Amino acid sequence: MPLKMKPLRRFPGRHKEMKAANMIRLIIDSRLENVSLVGSAVRGIANTLCIDSTTSYQLELCVVEAVNNDIKHAYHCQAGHSVEIDVLLYPDRLAFKIYDKGESMSPAKVAPFSFDPSKVETLPEGGMGVYILHALMDEVHYKTINGQNIMTLVKYLKNHEKPG
Repeated sequence: MPLKMKPLRRFPGRHKEMKAANMIRLIIDSRLENVSLVGSAVRGIANTLCIDSTTSYQLELCVVEAVNNDIKHAYHCQAGHSVEIDVLLYPDRLAFKIYDKGESMSPAKVAPFSFDPSKVETLPEGGMGVYILHALMDEVHYKTINGQNIMTLVKYLKNHEKPG
């Protein structure tokens, strides 16, 4: 049975009422070679918070994928622009807000992702980023405000359930 990608949600997060207990801001230039720095930072933060290795890997993968997409699609691999990543720790979740001022993404233009997992040859070589984000994160939001694109990735911490 083919797997289908959920559409990207284009609305602000529901969690405005609660302030983050801690925040770290990372800023890189829009060069692909800088993305590994972000991955290392996310891994280090996850290790400091004693997040299990599987979840730590998933967080790193998703944030790296989102930042890669910013550089490739919003800035068209053009250096000289900033990509900002806010890492927000709440009592029940970890959130990553990735900001850019490049070309905004239209969720309607994100190609649907579909393949038959029983047939490896149908697995595409690219275009899986948004699918991966939705598969591994608890929430994925995207919005553009005054020319600034903001992708928010949320992962609920163990011992806390996603509000339903």
